[in-house]
Amino acid sequence: MNRSQALQHIEELSGKGELEEATHLYALIVIDHISDAAPKELLRCHTPEELSAWIRRNALAWQAKLSKEEFAEQFEVGHGSAHGCTEQMLSCIDYEFSLDLLTSRASRTNQTAPSQG
Repeated sequence: MNRSQALQHIEELSGKGELEEATHLYALIVIDHISDAAPKELLRCHTPEELSAWIRRNALAWQAKLSKEEFAEQFEVGHGSAHGCTEQMLSCIDYEFSLDLLTSRASRTNQTAPSQG
């Protein structure tokens, strides 16, 4: 699955209401990281638990970088938002779905990368 197919798939599932907002958000983040120079730590995720740990560290890093208001707006966390707190957002992510995106994009990227020899 290429980047545009992955994005279309994510948006299609989200439009049908089949993706929780937190999964939608982090699926887009995973796709963007794979499309760019993905952090090596992200590419080492082979289980939902490993991806969960990476996403938790990523969310906490964003929380440290952004103001409380910016973080709440970007991640839809806080009073009146989709999620009451960061922990609630993290508990709503479908890590298996996100891992499937990660592995399908990573394998596609590796297949199309020029070989070094």
